Amino acid sequence: MKRGIIILLIGQKGSGKSFIGSLLEIEFNIKFIRVENWAKEIKRNRSIDDDTYLEDVFRAIEKGVRHEAANYDSICFESTGLTVQFDKMLEQLRKEFNIITLKILCEPDICIERIKIRDRHIHINVSDDEIQRINTEVLKRNYRTDFELENNAKSYNELIEELGVILKNISINTPDIKFERI
Repeated sequence: MKRGIIILLIGQKGSGKSFIGSLLEIEFNIKFIRVENWAKEIKRNRSIDDDTYLEDVFRAIEKGVRHEAANYDSICFESTGLTVQFDKMLEQLRKEFNIITLKILCEPDICIERIKIRDRHIHINVSDDEIQRINTEVLKRNYRTDFELENNAKSYNELIEELGVILKNISINTPDIKFERI
């Protein structure tokens, strides 16, 4: 039997994955793990495309997610879902956990505008060209997910309402886990 629920938020840089993760934690008591912190610790002077860097990052994420999942019934983390290393990590986590994928949809121009105003201490700094390249690749890959949430210009309450519906649907398929708004 698989342990707990892991909600994996997938989307472009600037789509609002961190914001949605924070909403899940604040409103529904689902632990949001900022895995980008681990990536920043590992990065040093390496390129974000360096295969050994990506391998190190996703090993650290998998280890950290497993650790956090031992302490909570449900957790949430985020990724662009773009690399082979991501795929390998996800395959390993699926062996032990109920993984629910949630694609965060957002117009590319809105993503870029959000990146320009967000707190640069929270996220890995990459150039505008690199963000454009990554986001184009994310859109091309079009990762198939269990659920989708459009996050262009919705209010806080609209997002909470939609997340509540998604969580209710997850609960239907995993009756031993119940999500309730705090």
